[in-house]
Amino acid sequence: MNSRTNQLDRTRTAIVEATTDLLLNSTDPNGFTMQNVADAAGVSHRTLYRHFASREELINTVGATMDRAMAYAEDPLDIGTLERWLAATDDVMAFGATHRDMLRRVITVEIASGQWRTDRDTRYWELFRARFPHLDEATAREDFAALRHLLWSGNAIVIGERFGLEAPRVAAGVARAAQAFIADIAARDAAAAEEQGR
Repeated sequence: MNSRTNQLDRTRTAIVEATTDLLLNSTDPNGFTMQNVADAAGVSHRTLYRHFASREELINTVGATMDRAMAYAEDPLDIGTLERWLAATDDVMAFGATHRDMLRRVITVEIASGQWRTDRDTRYWELFRARFPHLDEATAREDFAALRHLLWSGNAIVIGERFGLEAPRVAAGVARAAQAFIADIAARDAAAAEEQGR
């Protein structure tokens, strides 16, 4: 690897690290701007845009980096089945229990920016639709949004703590709720398939 490539990699890493720090340590996630990132990373605005064409691309890159930091057994974007997506819930809950403050900030950023890990959500949506293709679009979107929230919400950890539950117990409760919900979705999808076949 030549020195130019090394420098580009170091610059990109500095940008990602600066963005991560800004997103997780800012008291005002709405104040996150590309100029803030450039300043924090010590690069020009132009250099920042050479590495990341948009704010969304930068946020998704930071999200992927954080996913790796969560030590998932596999990259969520490589999950090829709905079952493997569902199995990652235990890892999410365990990470949330260990990193509560960071998780709270991430949730705040997600709500404020509306952009956190849109690439991951797109992949999960594709898996969901492949599994339940007969639901009408509106119903499928409603069910997916509820399932996505159920499986990946940091609120479950916080609420579980209020009731004296450790992360594994919260994960078990979430898994039971998800299984019941998925069984309901599957039944409605099967009914829709039967109706469409008539």
